[in-house]
Amino acid sequence: MPFLRDGFKTTITISGISGKFDEIEVTPPEMDSGGGIEQTTMRNARYRTKLGKALITMGTVSVKVSYDPAVIAQMHNFMGTNRHVTVTFPDGSTLVFYAIISKFTPDALKEGERPEATLELEPSNMSTASTPVEIAPVFATGTTATTTTTAAP
Repeated sequence: MPFLRDGFKTTITISGISGKFDEIEVTPPEMDSGGGIEQTTMRNARYRTKLGKALITMGTVSVKVSYDPAVIAQMHNFMGTNRHVTVTFPDGSTLVFYAIISKFTPDALKEGERPEATLELEPSNMSTASTPVEIAPVFATGTTATTTTTAAP
């Protein structure tokens, strides 16, 4: 199993938002099973027993971006809306899920520096259909294409 040497180039695509963002950092969602359900009874002899919960909570996705100030008008329209999101990892693997655009927090604007902001996405796991249905996140394994160049003798 190959391991990634670093976290780059990880990109994120959000349906409906034009190319006015450039990713600086992408924090994929955590997965939390919520712990165990106590199963211990008076018949246990030495250890407490537990079973895992069935539902998984996906945590908030945080994306540090540089942005075109024109994106602020888009954000007014997209805040609080459910969007199709694709996170693409360096090896070409993808994580696809639905999420609500929860926050857009611009950093202080400083002379001589690009505008930067933090975008937060709250996984909804609900489709954008007129009658939404639960849609599980999909992780697809990618492959890294390696090009070998041979020097002429």
